[in-house]
Amino acid sequence: MQIKETYRSNMIVGYTIIFYVLMVYKYFNGMFLFQMHPSFFYTREDLFTWIFMLTGFHKWLLNNQLGCIIMDILFYAAPIIFYLVYKQLIKNQKSNLNHFNIISLVAVVMLSINVVYIQCYTMYPTNSIEAHIAWMLFPIVFVAKDINVFKLLTDGIRYFLLFFLMSAGIWKIAQGGIFNTHQMSNILLVQHKEILVITPQHWYAQFIQFLINTPKLSYALYLAGTIFELSSIIGFFTKKYDIFIVLGWLFFLCFDHFIMRIPYYEISALLLPFIISVENSNSKTD
Repeated sequence: MQIKETYRSNMIVGYTIIFYVLMVYKYFNGMFLFQMHPSFFYTREDLFTWIFMLTGFHKWLLNNQLGCIIMDILFYAAPIIFYLVYKQLIKNQKSNLNHFNIISLVAVVMLSINVVYIQCYTMYPTNSIEAHIAWMLFPIVFVAKDINVFKLLTDGIRYFLLFFLMSAGIWKIAQGGIFNTHQMSNILLVQHKEILVITPQHWYAQFIQFLINTPKLSYALYLAGTIFELSSIIGFFTKKYDIFIVLGWLFFLCFDHFIMRIPYYEISALLLPFIISVENSNSKTD
């Protein structure tokens, strides 16, 4: 099947929209780097982080308000600059290899900014690096000049997300959590201990306490999440049910935030290959 340039265009537009919607969300929740005023960091147990720490860049940003502002500007400006460069170079429908060389170069710059920013951002007490993996994977895809290579790399993102989901379900089985009906109650107790102690009369604390005191209900939620994660294996064999994976994942993200207070929304960008797959299927049906 011939892949058209509109596929790349849709992917870039989708990436840009998701990025800036989440940017607004993060700004109003005080999640920009300069809003968080990082004053200490912790060392992750991975080789790439250790190598990165040799630069000392993460230390330079500590208590450096201006440095944090500069990094925020670079990180949040990169996608719109990449998008504008791409649209400008292909709008005349006569794009040549030199145009795509420029687009690839801008993508490499965006990738470099994203890697440095996310490495620092997640070394401070903010969020896990896994939640920001989309911002490091997509620029790699955008570097591709050939549309078929671009499509191959986006398929790689699709299978990465499927593996991400399925491995989480398998981990719950391997660790025995799925066989413990009090697993979710115990997780909630650890996750929300400070709220339960400091503000026990708040409606959210009482809601969590209710789930803790009702282990069958909380376990049912845990089991439903595990089943969804394991069922993602079907995506390795067919794209027919991609719409259910998209809806299930969005539902999962919302509940993960509401029940676990874990805002994993940035990983939603990995759904783009699924969303575009659904759109293509609908257009063929029409």
